[in-house]
Amino acid sequence: MKVCRSYIYMVSIILLAYLPVKAQNSVVTINDCQEWAVAQSSANTQKELNAQLLKVKLNDASSHLYPTLEINGLATYQSQVPQLPLELGVDRLSKDQYSISIDFSQSIFDGAKSFFRKKYERLLNESEIQKVNISINTLKEQVISLYLGLLIIEKQNNILTNAETALQEQINRLKILLENGVVYSNSIDQLELEALKIAQQKSELSSTKESLIASLSILTGKNLTDATFIVPELPEIEENTNSVRSEYAIFQNQQDALDYQRKLHFSNSLPSAQLFASAGYGRPTYNIFSNKFDWFYIVGVRLNVPIIAWAKTTGVGNIINLQKSIVVSQQSDFEKSNKIAIQEKLNEIKKIKKLIALDEQITNKYKSITNTFSKQLLNGTITAYDFIKHQNDELQSLLAQEVHSFQLLKAQYELLALKGLL
Repeated sequence: MKVCRSYIYMVSIILLAYLPVKAQNSVVTINDCQEWAVAQSSANTQKELNAQLLKVKLNDASSHLYPTLEINGLATYQSQVPQLPLELGVDRLSKDQYSISIDFSQSIFDGAKSFFRKKYERLLNESEIQKVNISINTLKEQVISLYLGLLIIEKQNNILTNAETALQEQINRLKILLENGVVYSNSIDQLELEALKIAQQKSELSSTKESLIASLSILTGKNLTDATFIVPELPEIEENTNSVRSEYAIFQNQQDALDYQRKLHFSNSLPSAQLFASAGYGRPTYNIFSNKFDWFYIVGVRLNVPIIAWAKTTGVGNIINLQKSIVVSQQSDFEKSNKIAIQEKLNEIKKIKKLIALDEQITNKYKSITNTFSKQLLNGTITAYDFIKHQNDELQSLLAQEVHSFQLLKAQYELLALKGLL
């Protein structure tokens, strides 16, 4: 019985592990969504694979420094062989010759090729990591756009709900007056029509919200259907055009990689030295005066000093200089366009702040006017059409105020993205 209970318990744990992750009735922040989206993406896997790839490339860069051991065989027939007078009693060498040997070599100095190539591979790998970081930032921007879009819709829905409630209260008051014969039924019909229009707008917002939640759920790998989204605080920003975007690191790595590529090519013109040894069996041996099969060996140091390779080295150097100039010009163009984008975003933030400062005054004025028209409608001094018009004006001012506040929030996050600070 205990075994059965333990089995059921373990099965339950396994099933729970495979159930879809939900965020039902939980509070979700914009940072949570960004972290989940990054964890859900392949970014971390790509970084791990790049780390493994770098390890393989570094091993390959120094592979020629490891000793080599190989077996070589040779069988030849030649038209002539060295000959000495028969009077000397030396056997004539055979024209068919055979040998099998085991050969060993060990690099002593490679002209610093492995050092420069390792530096080169590390810089290329760092550029790939920075490209992954760029994709992560793009993903974060996408999450921010969806998240703030959801918040705007929720705020708009709340404003419409409040307007709907106020309208329904007005309808109820007019119905009482209608029973007393104070107002006409067409006034109530107009207000009820306006209530239906508001309900229609709420329905459209609800559909848009479902679509945004579905997209955000896919990005984060979480079920956010019943989640509560918290309005983030305005991020702190610095009013300058400084930026630490990953693109700058890529441009710098490209320039450094070209420098090491130049050094790597120059190392081909440097001397190199190898220790070698060979031992084998065959005919003839290193003793050319013997025509017998026998053992032989040789050990030594091999030195290679390139003499005429300057023309090729100069040509490659010129190519690298041109490539580096292209990268520098690309970096300069990117820096200019990024600074312009940052400055435009700073100007946009200032403009939105000015609008927000006036929004509150405008909405307060509209509220006061609407309250006055509400009383006048009950007194029969204005028509329902006049009341609806002014109530819509108030509604639009409230919506504009909320839109501006979220535009400011979005603009500041976009500024952080332009500065590489997400």
